Formats: sequence, structure tokens, C-alpha cells
Amino acid sequence: MSLDIVRELRQLMAQQQVDALIIPTSDTHKSEYIVDYWKIREWLTGFSGSAGTAVITNQNADLWTDSRYFVQAKNELKEPFKLFKLKTRGHEYIDWLCKELKPGDRIGINPELFSLSEIKNFETKLSKRGISLKLQNDIFDSLWKNRPIPQTNQIYTHSIEFNDLSRIDKINKVKSYLIETNADQILVSALDDIAWLLNLRGSDVNYNPVFRSFVLIQPNTTVLFVDQEKLNSDLKNELINNGILIKDYQLIDKYLSEISNNSTIEIDGNSANYKLINSMPAGIKIIESASMVGKLKAIKTDAEISHYKNAQIRDGVAMCNFLHWLEDSVSKDFITEVDAAMKSEEFRSVQNNYMQLSFETISAYAENAALPHYSCNNENPVLLKTEGLYLIDSGAQYTDGTTDITRTIALGKVTNEEITNFTLVLKGHIRVATAKFPYGTKGFHIDTLARLDLWQQGKDFGHGTGHGIGYFLNVHEGPQGFSQSQNGSAASILEPGMLITNEPGIYVEGKHGIRIENVLVCKEDLKTEMGQFLSFDTLSYCPIDKNLIAVKLLNNLEIDWVNNYHNEVYELISPHVSEKLLEWLKAKTSPLDRSN
Repeated sequence: MSLDIVRELRQLMAQQQVDALIIPTSDTHKSEYIVDYWKIREWLTGFSGSAGTAVITNQNADLWTDSRYFVQAKNELKEPFKLFKLKTRGHEYIDWLCKELKPGDRIGINPELFSLSEIKNFETKLSKRGISLKLQNDIFDSLWKNRPIPQTNQIYTHSIEFNDLSRIDKINKVKSYLIETNADQILVSALDDIAWLLNLRGSDVNYNPVFRSFVLIQPNTTVLFVDQEKLNSDLKNELINNGILIKDYQLIDKYLSEISNNSTIEIDGNSANYKLINSMPAGIKIIESASMVGKLKAIKTDAEISHYKNAQIRDGVAMCNFLHWLEDSVSKDFITEVDAAMKSEEFRSVQNNYMQLSFETISAYAENAALPHYSCNNENPVLLKTEGLYLIDSGAQYTDGTTDITRTIALGKVTNEEITNFTLVLKGHIRVATAKFPYGTKGFHIDTLARLDLWQQGKDFGHGTGHGIGYFLNVHEGPQGFSQSQNGSAASILEPGMLITNEPGIYVEGKHGIRIENVLVCKEDLKTEMGQFLSFDTLSYCPIDKNLIAVKLLNNLEIDWVNNYHNEVYELISPHVSEKLLEWLKAKTSPLDRSN
């Protein structure tokens, strides 16, 4: 099918005098997880990974993705698409197009799917080569038969029980910010920012409790652009009584076009799509800034952290039940990766406040775990055996928190290489968990700590060490993050109250993959003449497999950390488990033997 579609696309390109097309993985909000309607790149290329960009010229049809997906893309790509391996998670395809195209050529893009920041970057590079962008409407409706229809699921209130501030309080914080910055209005585009701001949740996007919408906040008006059929009459009246003007989602462009051209609007250049920016009057002053709402959202209050800890305890109970079941069953029954993933979901689903999974569970045995974003399926069932390593990366949405945890366990006999690699990853995990650092430290500084022991052995991993995580919101949340990049989330200053994952790993193609992941909360630590220092508390509670730890490779402080962590896991989880599981938990959290 892809061959035929590419031929049709090239005919359309010739008619529109376009020499290349860029098809990103994106929606009109620059979301990470997108609804099926916007999965154009996946439909076109066959590649189902969450990150990638298709580029089509008269001679080439290529897919660009990063190291997390090299093997997956190689297996899934349909003809005529070829894989280009990104060296960094950037826009290297623009550099490639600058070399491939000639002066006077044009590149077609749908401005709804690119941010203002991306467009600026493209134009800077392309202008040097005399190449231009042509803004196009979505051309795929005529080609994509039976294209999925966007969801119209109901929006609901996130209980004030779990929120320190009402939506009015949050909106007033933003209005106060507008007064301080002399801006007339602020456009909120990111779906998780909007859900947090209005204390609302939805189910338009798999795994993320968000709904398609935009919000425009002005000194005297707050406008919510949303499909109004998603609001029942009680919720609609509640929002109106809170002073919120409700407009149809499709009217956002028209509304922005009628703003006074003497006004000033603040936008997040990374989440506001270019079509919205292009619809504004020519004279309007645009201030680009990282989302102010996103910054507020990222700093969890003491009450939210308390709720979040409760969610993590329940999630830990589910994980312990799962791991106990798996160890008990793998030698008795035929269990596949899919069976295990479903069982982990089953244990979570019976916990209080459970809503749904927070992402598709990564259930990976042996060499499959060497693919960081592996997806198991029933078409190619993989049976778990009583040997080697099994990795499960999973999480849930509870009304009082979003969880994300990875455990790698031994299902039986393991190799010395697997034990050594696991221990090196654990050492990096502990370095991050125990870090103490001055205020002003950024994510890329902390990322190095996770890699030091691996680097000493000539080893590394290709993904970031951690990402921000939401509070009954997106499992990946900015602005904070740990990675080697000095741009994006890793360039954000770490602040007390931020939740962030700690997940170093190592992946040996054809053999095994190892990752250990917990959620951390950043907090204030000691204050000295050198200023305020920060540190982390670990908020995920599940044993780390002691059978995979080479104790001789740990120093005393690292051994103490493992023992103290396991003691906390036991103290918090033991009151909530059965007698049978309690014996298992005691064994799994007993102190490491320092003589090994």
C-alpha cells in the first residue's frame, strides 16, 4: 500500500510545486502521545514507534528515528521507506534536505503539526540554501481511507480532594503573572497544562487523562476552546459560573485572528502550533516563553506529594503481587510476555483510585529487553523460561498520582555478564538517588552520575536517565528531565517539588536489556555559606532483585542504600499484603550479605 500512496503523494507534490514533504509524529498540540486520527506517519510508513519523521522527495522516502527504535523501525518499515538513524533527537532531516534539495526548491508542511520553534529552526537553515517552506492544509484526508475519527469522550472533574488549588485560584495565578510581564494574554496549548489548570480530566488520548482543547487567558476573560459535546450540562454550568467562556474547538483560529493587533500574547514556542501563530494579526507582539502553566504544574505541593506517595504505595503492592505471581508461576505454567503484561495490569486494576495504565506496558524477555521501547504482541508470542532476564516497565493512572516503574529480574540461571551489567546500572541508579547538589543544577548535570560506572567499562545507554512525571496526568511531563542533551528538558533547573524518574539501563543486542526505574521527588537539603542544596527522595516501593547484585562491586554506602531502601519498601508495603506475600517480601527485602 505504501508504494501506491507515495506515488499519489508525489503526483500531489508535482501539482502543488513541492519538492519534499515532511510528515512528523505530531498533533495540533505537539503532544507526545497522539490520537489515531493524527498517526499519519505510522499509517504511511508502517513504523509504530512513538517518535519518528517521514521525509519524501521525488527520489527518496525515508524515516528518521532515534536509537530507541532502530531495530523496531527496521522490522516494521514498509517499502519504499528506508531507515535513517538519528544521532541525536533533533531535526537532522532538515540538514539532509539542505544537501539534497537545490536553491528554489520548496518543502511542504502542515503548519498545524509544527511548533513556532521548529519553523524558526527550519527557516534559519533553509534560507541559507535558498529553500523555502510551503504551508499546506492536511492533504492526507483524500488518501487515507477510513481514517479514524477523533474521540468525543466526556470530560470530568478531578476532585478538589486531590487538588490544593481550585481552578479559579490557578487561573488567578496566571492572571497575576500576566500583570507582572505586561502581556495582555497567554495561550495555553499543551493538553496536560490545560487539564491541570482547570482541574479537569478526559480520555481523548490513550493512557493520558487529557482532552483536546485550547485555553486563552486574558485579564478579564478566560476562554476554553473545546468540543462542547464533551461537557455535560452540570460541568458546563460550573465552568461558566467560574467565569470561563466556552467556545467551539474549531473557532480558535478565528478568535485569535480577531485579537487587537496592538496587543501582546505569550505562547510556548514548543507547544503552540504554527497555524495558530499564523492566524494572529500581523502587528501583534508575540512573547515566546516556556509554559508558565507547565512550570506551576511541575512543582507539586506537600499535599500533592503526600497523595502521590499513597498512590505509589498501592502501586508497589500491585508490583509485589505481580512479581510474586510471576516467580511462582513461570516454572509451572506457559506464560508469555503478553500474559505477564496483562497480569500486571490486573493487579493494578484492583487498587483504590485506579483509572487506567499510564502507558503501554513493556514486557520483555531476554533479547527483546534490548529494545528499550519493545512492544509484545500475541502475533509473535514469546514464552518466558526459567533462565535469563525479564524486564517489565509499567505504570498506572490513579486519581492521586501517575506511576512509572521498571524492574529487571532473574527468572532462573543468569550469566556473569548479566549480573555485572545489572550491578553497574544499579550503581548509577544509586548515584542519582543519593545526589546532593546546589540550587541551579540542571538535568544534564545529574545525567552524568548515572553513566559513570558504565563509562568506566566502555558501556553506555542511548536514552535519557529520567523524565518528569505527572500527578494523574501525562507519564512524561516537563519541564524537568535527565539526559545528556544540554537543550530541552535536561536544560531546566531542578526545583523542590518536581517529580522525576531515575532509570539508567544497558542494552546488549541479541542478549539482554536491563533497566532499574524509580520515581524521585526533588527536595531542599542543607543550606550552607555556599547556598541552598537539594537532594532526592525515592517514591517508588518495590524490591530490587538481589539475585542480580554482585555485592563485591558495591561500596559500603551503596550497600547501605540498598538495605535502607528495602527496609522502607518492607515498612510501607507489608501492612497491605497477604500472609503468603509477606514471607516473600521479607526474603526480597532482607539485608545484602556484605561477605559476597
